[in-house]
Amino acid sequence: MKASGSSRVSTQEPGRLPIVWLLAAAGAAVFAGCGRKDPPPSEAVAAGQSEAPVPSPQGRETWEVLRIGDARVGYGRTIVRPASHEGGEVLEIEGVSRMKFGRAGEEVAVGVDFGSRQMPDGRLIDFHTVISQGPTPIQETRGRVVGGELELETTTQGKTIRSSIPWKPEYGGPLAAQLEMLEAPLEPGQTRTVHELIPAANVVCATEMVAKAYEPVDVLGQTHELLRIDVTTTFPDGRPQRSTVWADRSGDVLRTHQEAMDLQSFRAAKEVALAEIKRAEFDMVLGLSVSVERTLSDPHATRQIRYRLHLADGDPAEVFPSGPSQQVKGIDAHAAEATVFAVRPDRPGNPDAPPDEPGDKDRLPNNLIQSDNPEIVAAAGEIAPDEPGPWKVAVALEKYVAEKINRSNYAHAFDTAAEVMRSGEGDCTEHALLLAALARARGIPARVVIGLVYTRQGGGAAFGYHMWNELYVGDRWIAMDATLGRGGIGAAHLKLAHSNLEGASAFSSFLPVAQVAGRLRIEILEVE
Repeated sequence: MKASGSSRVSTQEPGRLPIVWLLAAAGAAVFAGCGRKDPPPSEAVAAGQSEAPVPSPQGRETWEVLRIGDARVGYGRTIVRPASHEGGEVLEIEGVSRMKFGRAGEEVAVGVDFGSRQMPDGRLIDFHTVISQGPTPIQETRGRVVGGELELETTTQGKTIRSSIPWKPEYGGPLAAQLEMLEAPLEPGQTRTVHELIPAANVVCATEMVAKAYEPVDVLGQTHELLRIDVTTTFPDGRPQRSTVWADRSGDVLRTHQEAMDLQSFRAAKEVALAEIKRAEFDMVLGLSVSVERTLSDPHATRQIRYRLHLADGDPAEVFPSGPSQQVKGIDAHAAEATVFAVRPDRPGNPDAPPDEPGDKDRLPNNLIQSDNPEIVAAAGEIAPDEPGPWKVAVALEKYVAEKINRSNYAHAFDTAAEVMRSGEGDCTEHALLLAALARARGIPARVVIGLVYTRQGGGAAFGYHMWNELYVGDRWIAMDATLGRGGIGAAHLKLAHSNLEGASAFSSFLPVAQVAGRLRIEILEVE
C-alpha cells in the first residue's frame, strides 16, 4: 500500500530515516551463531526451541530469531563448510538475514546476504554482500584480497564503482571474532581483540571481547549456563557499537544483545526461526521517535535553539558533532548541551567551528548520488538556468525536489537519485539523494545529513529520525531540507553525521543513529 498526499515533513509529520543503517548494526547479531565443522555431541544444546547446529559432512547450519525488544522482526541463517579453492582446502561461510518492519503504517522487508572464503588459518580470500529491499537488490559489493589491499566492486542499479581499503594479514573476514572464539573459547576474565570485516558496512572494525562470568540465560524459553561476553566493535571513524553475547563452553554463541535498537538474536530451530511474521510487530517511526515536552509554533522558522541531550549508557558530546550549524558541549558523562544555528549566506553559525571545506567526493557522482545521470543533468540545467548566484540556484533546486517528489512511499528503503528522478516518489532519503545529485550536477558541492527533526505527533511533539542535505555555498555549508522546500532550514534539526555516500561503506554512514536510537532524551531550553 502506498500513502497518498504530500511527502513534506511538517509540524504534523515525523521524520523518516531509512532502515538500511540498521543492517550494518544488525549484522553481528544476525550472524553471531556461526559454527565450526562437526561439533562433538557433548557441545550440543538441548533440543527444543533452541537447538544444536545441524552437523553434516559439508559443515553445519545455524538459525537465529531476531527481535527488537519483545517484537520479532526476522531471522538469520549461517552456514559454515569446507570447500576447495585452487587445489587447497578453504572455509566457506554463507549468511542470510531477513527483517520486516512497520514504517508509518506500511511494511518494509529488508535483508542482507553475504558469503566469504578464507584459508584454514583465517586469512580472507574474497567475499560478497547483497543488501536488498524485499526481492530487489539495492547494492551488491564484491571484494578480494590482493596484496595489502581489499579490492572492492560496488554495484548499484547496474553501475559499478571500484575502490579499495588497506588490508593487513592479521585482519579477518566476516565472523572472524566468533570463529576465533570457537577455535579457542574464552574463559572468565580473559580479553581478546580481533580485527574483522563487517558485512553490509564493508569496513574493518576492531572487536574487543571481554569475558565476564557464567550466568543463567534464557534462550527462547530454555535456561542455559552461558558465559557473558561484553563486546565493543569500534568503527574506523572511532564510533563504538556495544553488545553482549552469551556463549557455551565450546565458544558457541546462543544469544546476543546490541545496545543499538535493543536488537537481539536467539539460537533457534529452523522452523521457529522461519515462523511467519504475519504483520510487522515493530514500527520504525513510532518505536524510535523521541518525545519532548515543549512544543514549537513554527519550528522551521527558528534562528537558534539550545537543547539539552541525555544519552543512556553514552556521552552525547561524543555522538553529536560540532560544526558550522551545531555547537555541542559536554555537561557530564551522559549529558550535553547543543546549540543549533539556522545558517544562511549572510548568517554565520557556530563561531568556533573549524574549517570544513568540500572535497572531490562531495562534488563527484557515485552509485547512490548519480549526478552524471542524463535525466538529472538535463533537469539540473533547466532549473534557474540564467541565475549566476549559487545560493539562488540551491534554493531553486530544493524547491524543485520538494515539488518533484509528490508521492510519499514509506515502503522504500533507499532508492538512488536516478530512481527517484524517474519515479517521483519516496521519503526523506529520496529527497536528500535527489537534491544532492542535482546540486552536484550544477557544480554545487553537496552531502547528506543524518539526524533528527522536530515534528508534531497528535497533541504532542517529538523528534523523528530524518535525512536532509548540506550544500556548500560561498564559504560555508548550509543545511537544506527538500521535504520542506523553504529555502534552508531553521534550528529544529539535530545533526548526527554527514556523508557523501561514496563507496562500498556508504551505508555505514547511518551507524551513528544506532548509537542513540531508543536511548536518547531531548529537552528544548531556549528558542530564538
